[in-house]
Amino acid sequence: MIFSLLLLMMSCGAESILLFIPAFSATWPAVGDQDYFIDLRNSDPTEMSHEGTITGFEDRLVNNQNEINDLTGSYDGLEIEFTIERSSGNVQYTGEMIPVSDEDHNIIRIELQSSEGSLVLGF
Repeated sequence: MIFSLLLLMMSCGAESILLFIPAFSATWPAVGDQDYFIDLRNSDPTEMSHEGTITGFEDRLVNNQNEINDLTGSYDGLEIEFTIERSSGNVQYTGEMIPVSDEDHNIIRIELQSSEGSLVLGF
């Protein structure tokens, strides 16, 4: 389930700063690969912030067996990065979360890059 979060607006004199708080906690399927999932969670689900740390795991099929690997990372607005800890060596992903709209912060797609190439997560 993806949790909805609020948009914060902070006023500093004549300037307004909009902070985007993404709602991304879910088990994300890889687009085009029915056997690959990445579970992403805000490390502190009670904290609603535009930046923070994430935990989760990768679930992938390797030699006809499921392999589960932990991951940790961070997000800042719509930017996201995390490292998957595999026995064959860690893989770092960086990318961007795509929301429904500027008003609806539920994330519907995550576009990532790593040394293994691109990965798109989405529903």
